[in-house]
Amino acid sequence: MPTKKVMRGKAGGIECVIESDNTVLELISYLLGSDASTLLSELGKIMVCKGIFSEVYIISNDLVEAIKIIFSKGYVPYSAGLYIGRIRRSRPQFVPSVNLLQLIYERLGPRRALIVSEEGLKPFLYGNDILRKSVVKCYEPLNKDEVVGIVSNDGYVYGIGLSVVEGCKDLNALNELDLVAKNIFDVGWYLRGGTEARERMLKV
Repeated sequence: MPTKKVMRGKAGGIECVIESDNTVLELISYLLGSDASTLLSELGKIMVCKGIFSEVYIISNDLVEAIKIIFSKGYVPYSAGLYIGRIRRSRPQFVPSVNLLQLIYERLGPRRALIVSEEGLKPFLYGNDILRKSVVKCYEPLNKDEVVGIVSNDGYVYGIGLSVVEGCKDLNALNELDLVAKNIFDVGWYLRGGTEARERMLKV
C-alpha cells in the first residue's frame, strides 16, 4: 500500500505536521460526533504543532500551499489557522478549544455540554469548579474523566470542564453542592494573566 506524503516543517524546537491520516478527526468524532469531524474536514486540513505541547489547528485548503512554502524554507507557521485543541498522552486524550466547541454547538447543536446558570459561571471564571446547583441543563454524551463544554444560557462557551459523572442521569442523585465538573479551562484565564507564565492554560 503506498504511503501518503507527509507535509512537515521543523524549527526552533517546534515541529508542525499537516495530517495525512485521521488521528485527530477520530478523536473529535468520539467526543463530539461524526458530524463534527465531517464539518472540520470540510473546513480544511488538520495541522498538529508539537513543542512542549501538541496543539491542533484547522487550516483552510487555500492556506496549505502557503504553509508548504514556509516549511520548505525551514520555518513553521505556529498558531496558523483556527486553534481547535490539544492532544495528550493520557485521558482526556483531546481537550477541545472554546473556539471549536462554539463552532460545533452553533453549527450542529450542543453535545457533551453543561448549561450553567449565571451564578455558577461567575466562580467558574475565577478558576472554580461546577456544582450541581449551577447546572441548568445537561447534554449527552457525558463520561466520567472526559471533557465537557461549560455553556451559558445564551449559548456562549465559557470553558472546558472534566466531568466527574457518568451521564446526565447521574445528576439526579446529586445534592446541590456536589461536584459535577472540574475546571480545566475558562476564558477568565486571559484576564488573570494567563498569557504570561503565571498560570498554566489547562488544569489537566
